[in-house]
Amino acid sequence: MARNLFARYLWEINTLYERGNITLRELNQLYRDSHLYDEADEEARLERRTSANDDDGAIPRRTWDNHRREIETIFDVNIECRKSDNTYYIVDDEGYMASKMTHMVCNHFAVKNMLGEAKNLKQRVLYEDIPSGFNHLTTIIQAMRENKVLDISYQSFVRDDVTQFCLHPYCLKVFKLRWYVVGWHEPTSDIRIYSLDRISNIEILKKKFKMPTDFDAQEYFEDSYGAFRNDGVSPTTVRIKANAEEREYLRTLPLHHSQQEVETEQDFSVFELHIRPSFDFKQAILAMGANVEVLEPQSLRKELKAMLTDMLQKYL
Repeated sequence: MARNLFARYLWEINTLYERGNITLRELNQLYRDSHLYDEADEEARLERRTSANDDDGAIPRRTWDNHRREIETIFDVNIECRKSDNTYYIVDDEGYMASKMTHMVCNHFAVKNMLGEAKNLKQRVLYEDIPSGFNHLTTIIQAMRENKVLDISYQSFVRDDVTQFCLHPYCLKVFKLRWYVVGWHEPTSDIRIYSLDRISNIEILKKKFKMPTDFDAQEYFEDSYGAFRNDGVSPTTVRIKANAEEREYLRTLPLHHSQQEVETEQDFSVFELHIRPSFDFKQAILAMGANVEVLEPQSLRKELKAMLTDMLQKYL
């Protein structure tokens, strides 16, 4: 599967969603004007040369039909053809934008595509890109769809050597623009999480696995913050006091889906969350500096105090 195929799927979804309906010829013209056409790999170039008389060849009709099937399978986005005028449109009965993954990824590519097509604005819009692990998404999604085992070579941040193992991919998660795969780690017989940008090689094996009926990705991360569940920490109620300025940020971008504003005064607000206080969560609290204070639990206050004391010692 071509490296940029995932990007093409997302470009096609966004184009149809923005235009409402479009003919294949119009889609071809827009594709030729996009930066994806310029960056196409050799396989795509050959495809265009051999299909020059099929809707101008940028996206041959047979290829387009294959893309529509793959898009429906991967993203649950159904693209239909209106026979009266031969235009294509997204069947949005349930609202594909309700899918958080599809919405986030499509937004990312919508911005990236706009910048690629408006080269005169490239130096005026500073955009944070997703790390290189994004290239592995297509492979992992294909393995998830077919319930096939992945053979992964992984270079951890904390180890010098590359480890190789088999993983049953259960789900994907994104946090702070970094993608993670969650799955059953065969060597240790437990669920583990791996960052895609640390994968040096990945291959889909013929071996299949049975997806556990009791695994629910949403439920698995229900009480977690960030990309890791941290089973060694129990969920607890955390109360945070934020000054008048910081509370506006917390209102518009909550730390966690369980966050509630339980007390509001002129100069501050108190927020309550039910969460596992993981290392990532503590870092997020400390990043807000003196604008916030953890009121409860006392154990978390002590941990944060110790972290701040250790930080202060480095500057004495």
